Amino acid sequence: TTALKGDKADAKDVKEVVDWMSRLNRDAALLASEFNLKGGTDVTGFSLLGHAMEMADASKVGMEFTISDIPFISGAQKYAEMWTFPGGASDNRLYFGPRVRFTANIPEEKQMLLFDPQTSGGLLLAIPEPKLNAFLERATELDQPAWTIGDVVDGSGIDVV
Repeated sequence: TTALKGDKADAKDVKEVVDWMSRLNRDAALLASEFNLKGGTDVTGFSLLGHAMEMADASKVGMEFTISDIPFISGAQKYAEMWTFPGGASDNRLYFGPRVRFTANIPEEKQMLLFDPQTSGGLLLAIPEPKLNAFLERATELDQPAWTIGDVVDGSGIDVV
């Protein structure tokens, strides 16, 4: 069976996406407030990389993301390999792409996933190193998924390794 029938995604993939989009960012925002975080944004139409670029520019720093640490929904790779991206992904890549550097081993479809516009993509938070472990422990207590996906670095732009 193919993933797409006509223009429809597999029902299990749709359910997973809807479940994630139904999760509000309330608990994540409360965590950010509880830990007095100063840098963060919701990941929406400008994509993970677009919103990260805006944070980095505003703070006059660079960012480095580790592709293997970035969580994707289970069907994302399958649809990326079929090149089923919304038009906004190409727009985001055209606008933000010139300042993003990818290591050579990251395939183009995986790169495009990072430019994918999100309707409800969660929060991207900058957490100072001394607060990180306590933040992750508190997130677990609240049943709030949280991942460490990269670092703030000197410089500008974004590196994805």
